[in-house]
Amino acid sequence: CDLIVVSGERVDRKVLGFGHGIPDPGGWPSDWRLGPQEAVAREKLKLEEEKKKKLERFNSSRLNLDNLTDLENLIQRRREKRLRCKGPPREPEPVVELQPQFRMDPVDLELFLKAAAENQEALIDKYLTDGGDPNAHDKLHRTALHWACLKGHEQLVNKLLVAGAAVEAQDLLDRTPLFWACRGGHLDILKQLLNQGAQVNARDKIWSTPLHVAVRTGHSDCLEHLIECGAHIDAQDKEGDTALHEAVRHGHYKAMKLLLLYGAKLGMKNMASLTPVQLARDWQRGIREALQAHVGHPRTRC
Repeated sequence: CDLIVVSGERVDRKVLGFGHGIPDPGGWPSDWRLGPQEAVAREKLKLEEEKKKKLERFNSSRLNLDNLTDLENLIQRRREKRLRCKGPPREPEPVVELQPQFRMDPVDLELFLKAAAENQEALIDKYLTDGGDPNAHDKLHRTALHWACLKGHEQLVNKLLVAGAAVEAQDLLDRTPLFWACRGGHLDILKQLLNQGAQVNARDKIWSTPLHVAVRTGHSDCLEHLIECGAHIDAQDKEGDTALHEAVRHGHYKAMKLLLLYGAKLGMKNMASLTPVQLARDWQRGIREALQAHVGHPRTRC
């Protein structure tokens, strides 16, 4: 028959779009392809049916807790379910005996000073924690701060200063940690000491200043910073030598140039009545005489 009844009315199959051998959608055959709108409608219908089934399952699984007995039964069933899911019991783990913590032996003075030179902070901390004196020194009056400044251990220097180490502690030659920092050429520590109040024009037993030490050791960056911080550029030691004398004597050209740029006097005489210029001439003459003395020597090659 070419007509079907929909809601009591006979409608031509072609009007509904199912003509020419296209099967009736009532059976949803797998080889029938839906249009976009019909596919969306089918998907919505399918989702609604799934929601309806879930709601029915939820309603059927709900428990009526009308009294205390129902609650106790629910708790017992859930407890049994957890026991079934846990699986076999685990074997007890072996008991691990705690090892006694390592305790560091007390740090004596010799080890304390050695630790400062070698930057062993753990030993320093132990010494200070046990109440050790940060200003303790050896027979030559060298403190831990002296050694830390010489070796360039900036963090350790800060730790010692915080612990109360004296920034003006003097060794047997009256040299403070500032001298030792200049000797080692550690500019950052030099700045740190000056910020803590170290005397930039301190004198040792031969009247040398940190400026003399910086020139002798050839640390021009320390030299320049000392000058900028107020070091007396023409200060003389017991032999009358200024920093410029020392620069000439040791052949440190850069230090000599810096001193001249900052206004060092050329006419200052030492105890031998020699100015830096005369000292340079004597130094050159000494080299010339030494070379001439070996002219014609069998071991000298031309």
